[in-house]
Amino acid sequence: MGSADVLPEVLATRSAEITEAVANAVACHIVPSSAWLTAEHQRREREVMRTHRVGRLLGLAATGGPLSADDLRFYADLGTLFAGHGVPLRLLMDAFDVGTAAITGESWRIAPAGHFAEMAQFTDAAARLMAQARQASVRAYLEAGRTGSDPRPARQVLAEALIAGESAVAAAQAAGAELAPGYLVMACAVAPAARADAAGRAALAGAIETVPGALYCDDRSGLAVFLPVRVSRGQAEFVAADLAGRLGALAGQPVRTALAYQPGLASVPASLDEARTALTLALAIPDPGPRPYRMDDLLVELAISRQPDVRQRLAALLTPLEAGTDLRHTLEVLLANNLDRERAARELCIHRRTLRYRVDRIRDLSGIDPDSVPGLQLLRAALTATRLPAPEPRPR
Repeated sequence: MGSADVLPEVLATRSAEITEAVANAVACHIVPSSAWLTAEHQRREREVMRTHRVGRLLGLAATGGPLSADDLRFYADLGTLFAGHGVPLRLLMDAFDVGTAAITGESWRIAPAGHFAEMAQFTDAAARLMAQARQASVRAYLEAGRTGSDPRPARQVLAEALIAGESAVAAAQAAGAELAPGYLVMACAVAPAARADAAGRAALAGAIETVPGALYCDDRSGLAVFLPVRVSRGQAEFVAADLAGRLGALAGQPVRTALAYQPGLASVPASLDEARTALTLALAIPDPGPRPYRMDDLLVELAISRQPDVRQRLAALLTPLEAGTDLRHTLEVLLANNLDRERAARELCIHRRTLRYRVDRIRDLSGIDPDSVPGLQLLRAALTATRLPAPEPRPR
């Protein structure tokens, strides 16, 4: 048997082992991050990974064969399946990326020594085949949205394409979708009650769909709106402020929003990450205004969030206030009312003299003067530090 015949035989013999590794890798990476996948859906996805398709792909990559029309139909059906379950497009794309990595890693692990050249060719061929398979799945996913067989509105499906990245955007455009040159991303914090049922979500979606060309994604990560920037960013920001007010009227309380924009469609995922980070910071400040926030408005809060030692020291400044009754809450209400003591006293249901007493107690216990600009800034930063979500643990 020649050297060139060894690798295909080894891969064929061990294909079940490689297939299991791929199934496990995809399940471990995708399923924990997705509340969209039901138990039945997870079972079906694992069965898909364990069909002969992975073994067939291994054989094609080893021998240099192309995907057949039947293969491409199989992967297209997979894309339609994801769309039919309303699974975010990025999870479908992640599944292919993780699967490619698993095929490569496991194949190199079991390949006999001395076959570097053949394995290099195999790795390249497998990646190209998986890219073709992913393209077939993504196009079918987007086509499901365009034809109405996806249960979600077309605007939401196109938003998924923007979030998923450049290759999904290219597939959307190839499928005939009309996209703006760029999008202003608006991350929204809507009261849970307003999104708790289908009627509430439909009302919010209806308001968004009155904006020409606006796309949106309403999932477990929150509501994100993509406003087209065709002429000027300023016009899109004006539309964002108006839309935030209308969403707040539907929700029955103010909707906090944050904006981010970078030119071009390829930068939309980064803009979404920035807008969501800015929204997290905006929700932590004790005196949020009604306007949409940009990251440049929140640089102090961003610095606090990224410096654990500073954050801890700021939070410690409020510890002495625990010795007094409702002192921290009093400080929060005072800041939320823009230091208007009359309004703050009414909200706290106390007399103004009682409020004055509490402010004096805050000064006495903390050693920080709330009546001075530096003291007020320091106390505001300390409140923000305690209201930020706990930092995610760094991977080891």
